[in-house]
Amino acid sequence: MQRLIIHIKDDAKLNALITLLKEISFIEVEREEKGASGLARKGDLRKLFGIWENRDISLVDIRQKAWR
Repeated sequence: MQRLIIHIKDDAKLNALITLLKEISFIEVEREEKGASGLARKGDLRKLFGIWENRDISLVDIRQKAWR
């Protein structure tokens, strides 16, 4: 069995595509929801420990820079 991954840009057309693919007898559709669990697998949280150590920065400073 071969696997094909399709990235859909327009969420509004997702259901139409899935319905079409399910109608084809030799295609089995597996749906994988996009979510936070996929993000956790890509990185190592331990690498982030201490990134703000010895930095003179406050939460207010971070928010001000974020909204520029």
